[in-house]
Amino acid sequence: MNKMKINANIIDSNDFARLATHVKESGRYLLGIAASDERLKGSGFKIRYFFGGKNLIDEYSVSLPAGDGSFQSISKICPAAKMYEREINDLFGLTPLGHPDLRPLMLYPENWDFSVHPLRKDYNNVIPEFRKYGDYKYKEVSGEGIFEVLVGPVHAGIIEPGHFRFSLAGEPVLQLEIRHFWKHKGIEKICEGKNFNEALNLVSKVSGDNNVNIAASYLEAVENLLNIEIPERAKHIRVILAELERIWNYVRDIAWIFMDIGFALPAQNLFALQEELMRLNKSLTGSRFMFNALIPSGVSVDFDSSKLFTIDNIIKKVEKAIKESEAFILNSSTVLDRLEFTGKINKKTAEELSLCGISARASGLFRDSRVEFPYLIYDKFNLKPALLESGDVFARTILRIKEILFSAKIVTELLFNLPEGKIITSYENTAEPYKYAVGNAETPRGNAFFYIMADGDGKIFRLKYIDPSFRIWPSIQYGVLGDIIADFPLINKSLNLSYSGNDM
Repeated sequence: MNKMKINANIIDSNDFARLATHVKESGRYLLGIAASDERLKGSGFKIRYFFGGKNLIDEYSVSLPAGDGSFQSISKICPAAKMYEREINDLFGLTPLGHPDLRPLMLYPENWDFSVHPLRKDYNNVIPEFRKYGDYKYKEVSGEGIFEVLVGPVHAGIIEPGHFRFSLAGEPVLQLEIRHFWKHKGIEKICEGKNFNEALNLVSKVSGDNNVNIAASYLEAVENLLNIEIPERAKHIRVILAELERIWNYVRDIAWIFMDIGFALPAQNLFALQEELMRLNKSLTGSRFMFNALIPSGVSVDFDSSKLFTIDNIIKKVEKAIKESEAFILNSSTVLDRLEFTGKINKKTAEELSLCGISARASGLFRDSRVEFPYLIYDKFNLKPALLESGDVFARTILRIKEILFSAKIVTELLFNLPEGKIITSYENTAEPYKYAVGNAETPRGNAFFYIMADGDGKIFRLKYIDPSFRIWPSIQYGVLGDIIADFPLINKSLNLSYSGNDM
């Protein structure tokens, strides 16, 4: 069991607002903010800030007395905190003083009573009565010749809802404002009082195409809470499944980028390869998305020699196809013309927004949970994920190619070094009351972060999940600036963020 070192600090809200500058300058970046209502155990409200760095997480815990409904915002110091603080204002009714933008984030003014805060423990699960349409104030760009183009929230395809409001002068985009959370599912509230197996079945499916890696993050927290050490064979199988998930996600992503620039043939070749990979998933786990393959204490599937041989053959096919795709990109001026300098997110923006995964690494910012917060057996590899500096669609595409080859190498190495032994271990399904733990894993989109606190009965008192998409969505508003609106689908595909993971 990997024990992530957490440096815990209890601090006053006003003091932390001043300390945040020092934390940021020290090179730590915001992993997430988790608020909780702990009035039932006499602790009032708690806001826990988690800042990450290599092999260490700094936690700063701020206590608010039961009657105090405010805390100091750090959004002006740490822009990545802005969305979290708006979320806390909505769901807990705690006001971040000095926040630059306290418009509702998840509670819609069209049909919500703002005296009701769903993540308070005394919320009675009753949806407020619809009374009248409210008014959401979008940001405006004024000036001669400025016009707006509204996209969504209902789209022509089968994707989930998201509203994109473009302000333009001629063709260049001057501003993009995004509004999500149209189908917020309330997963964190639903998980309260659930046991750890019940919650796993919910949280691993919040963004189904990243199911394995999200489950790995959740189980890291749960297995630390329950003091479970999973067998070595199970660790190896979890990593193989996680890297297979990364591979098929990136194959699909590159295919869609080809589609968006009008190159259907290479796209269809990769879509066919994706289908083979998903059929492999089904043969290995019984599910195309590998649902329920990871369980507390190990895995529910094992690999015999036949399955190992099949995986190896398909990995060889993936390597050949993806190298051909890379050569096609690098040798086609038409492709390069569409990808280079489009959707640029510079390193400073990536730092300020605490981006993660491909989105960060393409902008020259090293973020990879497999290296920063090693889990399972990742610390046994000499992992050196590639970095690029340009921060554009080209960089995000080429990094996916490099990542596929990197993951293929990991899988191949593990296939021929799979230890013998059990795939599950016995454990006691009880956690110390009000103990909490965190989990991290590197999904194909970036860091998946869990904060989980047990209640007095060993079930879930508070679960906070932060999907990489929640962190990364705001960056598109910067990536489109100066580009034309026709580039937006391509920029969006190059980040390939999850609506469902975001709106959980």
